[in-house]
Amino acid sequence: MKDPYEVLGLTADADPDQLRARYEALRARYGEQRYQDGELGNEGARLLSELEANWKMIEKDIARRESSKKYGGGWGEIDSLIRAGSYDEAQDVLDSITDRDAKWHYYQSIIFYKREWLSESRSQLMIAIQLDPNNAKYRESLNKLDMVMGNPNAGANDVGAGQGPYVYEDGAYDERYRQQQQYQKQQSMNDAANTCANCMLCYCMSEMCCSCARICG
Repeated sequence: MKDPYEVLGLTADADPDQLRARYEALRARYGEQRYQDGELGNEGARLLSELEANWKMIEKDIARRESSKKYGGGWGEIDSLIRAGSYDEAQDVLDSITDRDAKWHYYQSIIFYKREWLSESRSQLMIAIQLDPNNAKYRESLNKLDMVMGNPNAGANDVGAGQGPYVYEDGAYDERYRQQQQYQKQQSMNDAANTCANCMLCYCMSEMCCSCARICG
């Protein structure tokens, strides 16, 4: 596979501003060339298409490098991106890791969970456990995730102080589960209130009917 940076005539360690400037210059050159007659125009169109395809890959690489610089790289970077809601960026960083060990699948599971793809999340968590069967954190996450999937009305105390299925590098629990439980608890309270209100309405209507019957009788 051709190195995308070769299309720009630069290397991967070039400054991002230099890369963008070269891309803009080549895009302008090929964009003008494609309107020329004959083979020269066809060549310009081909080069422009090749440039755009490779630039998309370079842009992702630039984003990963800038994200790594901002968050410090490694699993902590993926942590930070997930917590910031930047799931696409977190996925890109995760995809750049070639060693697909148990931790890799654990974090893939977290990203899927955040996207609310619960079945896919569970499948990745199962792979993590197969690769590291003695990891108590992974097994605890699976138990909690199964509770989320099998019993959406489970109370926060059933899984331990509202702690989510997943734990980050610094030991913090995922907040989404706690928020989900609060929402479900509020919904249950609203449902109970609505049921009570409906019962009262039925009782009042019944009393009115009985009173009318007595008056008419």
